[in-house]
Amino acid sequence: MNTSQRLALLTAALALTTAAQAENLKPGQWSRNSSISADGQHWNQVPPSQGCLTPAEASRSIEESIQKMVSEATQSGCRAVNVKADAGKASGRFECPQPSGTGTVDVQASYSSDRYEMSMVGTNLADRNGSGMVIPKIYMKHEGHNVGACKG
Repeated sequence: MNTSQRLALLTAALALTTAAQAENLKPGQWSRNSSISADGQHWNQVPPSQGCLTPAEASRSIEESIQKMVSEATQSGCRAVNVKADAGKASGRFECPQPSGTGTVDVQASYSSDRYEMSMVGTNLADRNGSGMVIPKIYMKHEGHNVGACKG
């Protein structure tokens, strides 16, 4: 799997969160927290981040967001499988071929107008540093919530 395919696979998985939120999303400042684990039990926190979601971005329908996400995954050589969102829940799988087999990311998310939670399990993913190593399994959790009006 080349660098663009690896990035596309992770971007597509993370985009599911954006797609999931799009149905009833509240514009404004969003705080996001993430953590990562090699075994699903011992978690390392990633530095938190914040970003502003404009009213135009928040008004995008869930169908538009999912279609865009699937298109981006396909253009990079990956495949989206059973990507769906309804009634505050979203799920899907992203598959990208690589020399050692197929890399996958399975995504489960729940969301409302002012918060989301997402868990992802990646299998057979190439190491991001280009070493050629394959990570057999990796677990990721992401959560976010609206903290008010955009700053600046």
